[in-house]
Amino acid sequence: MNSHRKYFGSALGMLAAVLCLAPAALLAGTGRVDAVETVVELGADGSALVKYMVRYAVVSGELHGFYFGGNERLEIRSFLPESFAVDDAGRRYGLDISGAGRDRWDVVLADGAGVSSGTVTYFLFFRTSFSQAGYLARTKSAQGDELAVFNWAPVQWDEADQQAHYDLKVVLPFEPGSANLRELVEGEKLILTEPWVNERYQIDYQPGGEAGRNLMVVFHKPYPGNRYHMQVQFYVPAQWFSAAELGDGTAKRPGSRALLWLGILVCFAGFGAVALAKQRSMLAAHRGLDEIRWDSIDWTPPKLQLADYRKPGKVCKDLGPLEAAFYLELPIKRIVSGMIASMEAEGALRVLSREPLRVETLKPSFGQPDSYEWQLFRSIQDGEFSQQDLEALMNEAVRNIQQKAWDCDIDATKKYYADRMHQVAGGGGGEYAGDDYYWHSWYHSQYYGHPYASGANPYQYESHLPISTDHLMQGLGFDPMVNACHDACHSACHSACHSACHSACHSACHSACVSGSSH
Repeated sequence: MNSHRKYFGSALGMLAAVLCLAPAALLAGTGRVDAVETVVELGADGSALVKYMVRYAVVSGELHGFYFGGNERLEIRSFLPESFAVDDAGRRYGLDISGAGRDRWDVVLADGAGVSSGTVTYFLFFRTSFSQAGYLARTKSAQGDELAVFNWAPVQWDEADQQAHYDLKVVLPFEPGSANLRELVEGEKLILTEPWVNERYQIDYQPGGEAGRNLMVVFHKPYPGNRYHMQVQFYVPAQWFSAAELGDGTAKRPGSRALLWLGILVCFAGFGAVALAKQRSMLAAHRGLDEIRWDSIDWTPPKLQLADYRKPGKVCKDLGPLEAAFYLELPIKRIVSGMIASMEAEGALRVLSREPLRVETLKPSFGQPDSYEWQLFRSIQDGEFSQQDLEALMNEAVRNIQQKAWDCDIDATKKYYADRMHQVAGGGGGEYAGDDYYWHSWYHSQYYGHPYASGANPYQYESHLPISTDHLMQGLGFDPMVNACHDACHSACHSACHSACHSACHSACHSACVSGSSH
């Protein structure tokens, strides 16, 4: 009898806890990012005060906050108590900011406050060091001039399909006096930017800093799109910074063969334990295979590696549009979304829902069938996509690129395909500007034999694809002999290691590399 009473009491306690939590869950709201501005006030020692202004529009429920993350090497120990929020009625709120995992913070309005309509603008302040993180380093120009390079991107934002603009403002430790800033900067060549930065952003020079006496460079991107990567790279005179505080931005690493043998030892040291765990998960994985949808894909795309003994000026001209997209480091989600949008425009499929993303296959009408396009199309069964098929598609693209372009000049090859994309899009030749719409216009014309005429945003589905890695990053070390050994080792270990390790980590890591997830 006592045991029944204890059980009944426990059940009542659990029910009470659920009922207490239910109202909070129902009240949690969602928002949409309207605009983001980031200010970096650099000191001469490479330290900085970083300020984020993030404006959310309330979409549903009562909005309390969001998750902030994706700072990578930039260390944040705490946020300044001056951080606050304000709604469009002028009401000011304090912020409660707590850690939610590595490089992830939960930012909410203090004292349980929430906003049910209009907008809320959050102001986050923290101190960090760009020189210690390697985003600010010393370098030299081709003429031997001592320079400091700033190479960084503020965080990417989810729920930002309708973001009006993304601004990055960098305040430099240099006081120009009362001179006309643009004339001074351009006349003295005080700030040098990469060509792709010039094409990607609108750039201005303004007074900045607490007293408004410092030189500030402003990078403006209107309507950047969801999870936009606001990368900038520019150079200034090194004497603006303390030489002792700046590194050279490089790090030594072992040779390819040393890494190979180290990898082999690590793989086989843990092979037995992982294989055992993998065996236990195989039946469950097989049973769940047919249930995999876009909202449960948990694979990590491979890393694209190219040779360290490339031939200067050699261009690889036989990459397909999809391979060229990977080579140009377009976000993987955008590539897949573009493929789906083109199929939809050509009547090959119909999108049934976005959350989760599910599709209905109609009939293939590809003007020029390609193995990647057909592989993606054939993987669709009852609106579901197979994780194995997607991983096979991306791995095949990487292998083909490595075989075709292993000794080619990366920059020359990038420019070749950038020119082709710009010409198709009517923009003429030029350096690749990171405008992914050029690629999709070229891609659609190549596959279907005519321009993309839908008018719909081809990247409208990217925010609904929970693929954790956003790019195939280009690296070094593709040696044909080493790669053959690597493939043998990797094939033996991958199937046993990948699912067991990745599945364990995915639920903790998914979406931790970006900011957003309003609540």
